[in-house]
Amino acid sequence: MHDDYILDEDLPQVILEMKGLIGMQKTLKLVEVYGGLHLKIPIRFNDDHPLTRLLGHHAVLKLIGRFGGDTLYIAKADALLRIQRNIEIAQRFDSGVPARTLARDYHLSERQIWTILKTPETLRRPGGPEQGALF
Repeated sequence: MHDDYILDEDLPQVILEMKGLIGMQKTLKLVEVYGGLHLKIPIRFNDDHPLTRLLGHHAVLKLIGRFGGDTLYIAKADALLRIQRNIEIAQRFDSGVPARTLARDYHLSERQIWTILKTPETLRRPGGPEQGALF
């Protein structure tokens, strides 16, 4: 996924801070696994720690440096995950996957796929429809 399709104003404050520390892709992984939960950030870690397996050493070191010993609430960020899904749908559509196939793959209606292709986050993508073409 391309991070530049998700704007900072799309993000809850906690997620925005995580993005600044460990990047969007790793933040999304954290949200997918721990969204809606409190997460104790360790002071020390090893290769077997769940966060190390999920994010890698470098990201965990950054989290420990900023939040070591703290318990953080990881926002569920349903809207963020929906934006991510919508961008993925738009990218697949742009690469030639028909709306009917996308609807089946994502358990949505074709009408929902067409609506998604006109959402603000998907219009930001290169090759997305021009604003004037929507009206």
